[in-house]
Amino acid sequence: FDIPADRIEVVVHPQSIVHSGVQFEDGSIKVQMGLPDMKLPIQYALGYPQRLANSFPRFSFAEYPNLSFEQPDLQTFRNLQLAYDALAAGGSAPCVLNAANEVAVAAFLEGSVGFLEMSDVVEHALNAVEHVKKPDIEALFALDTAAREAAKSRVRRS
Repeated sequence: FDIPADRIEVVVHPQSIVHSGVQFEDGSIKVQMGLPDMKLPIQYALGYPQRLANSFPRFSFAEYPNLSFEQPDLQTFRNLQLAYDALAAGGSAPCVLNAANEVAVAAFLEGSVGFLEMSDVVEHALNAVEHVKKPDIEALFALDTAAREAAKSRVRRS
């Protein structure tokens, strides 16, 4: 979307009601809200620009009178800092981060690594795989494969 990293702000929202938001030049904000279930945002993305009817449960403001937002702890949740760094680095870094993150999440789901260890897996791949400033599509496929292999080797050492 050609948005610089310093224009993207991540906030922690414990209730998981607000899925995304955009602040405009005049200071107004539009948010996409819904129950803490990704079915509706995914349906919206797949059906865009149409709004598709569904039988999903409906959101009630009365059931969620207090919505809170916090700054993320980048020391504890290092993957967020790694994502910001990859975005700033550009080139192949976002591809490597994504591939390694997919491996890390799969390893977490099968119990091979803990939640906070996932960032070790991603960071290892980012450091292990060559950075390419302007990769073509073939290079991105090769980098994706290399990142997955690097991440898997880090998981095996856990």
